[in-house]
Amino acid sequence: MSGRIPLSLPVLSQQDMRRVSARQEAEQMIWRDAPGSGSTAHFQGQALVVEPGVFPPKADSRLLYEALDLAPGTALLDMGTGSGALAVLGALAGARPVVALDINPAAVRNAKLNARRLKLGAAVEVRLSDGLAALRPDERFDVIAANLPGRNQPAADLVAAAQWDSGFKTHKAFFAQAANHLVPGGRVVMVKANYPEINEALALAEAAGFTPEVLAEEAMPGGDPRTYYVLGFSRD
Repeated sequence: MSGRIPLSLPVLSQQDMRRVSARQEAEQMIWRDAPGSGSTAHFQGQALVVEPGVFPPKADSRLLYEALDLAPGTALLDMGTGSGALAVLGALAGARPVVALDINPAAVRNAKLNARRLKLGAAVEVRLSDGLAALRPDERFDVIAANLPGRNQPAADLVAAAQWDSGFKTHKAFFAQAANHLVPGGRVVMVKANYPEINEALALAEAAGFTPEVLAEEAMPGGDPRTYYVLGFSRD
């Protein structure tokens, strides 16, 4: 599937969603209990540190990065940066300026660490932010990369909030504000699994004046029932 899409996409069954919930709860326990020194994740040929309590780069991160197609000089905003994977890889590709946002203080520290390790400290600005709140009103970007928590489910802490968006508040605020931080012709690129909430996200985007497009899709292997879609959103 590619090109302009309807307002809805096929989604997982309730049975598959129960399997996903069990998988995500197990992942969150692993992230909380990670050793104090963290772990190493290999992403697009770079070794990145992933500290305890921080969402690691996974298949969805790879798909999102590959769809960004960044040219040198592209102004990039990485919304929900986690370990900083998209921000630092974008900076290595020549994107400037690069701003990375996350609500989790551990993720902000982690992204700054990875930027320093790759000698990108001056090229990547990492900010603690609830959604887009830390942006100045006049800041505009060519590309906003958004790997938002995928599900409308209560999150008990910031670790769970990397996957679950309580009341879909982050999505609602993001689509209400994103256009204010795009240059003319700028675009939002977002990765979403085929949870039922993907259609709520599409509806929010269209209500905010964005035109959605499927840029890529990939079914997950190994018994994982999810399919990830990379979605592009532009405004006429």
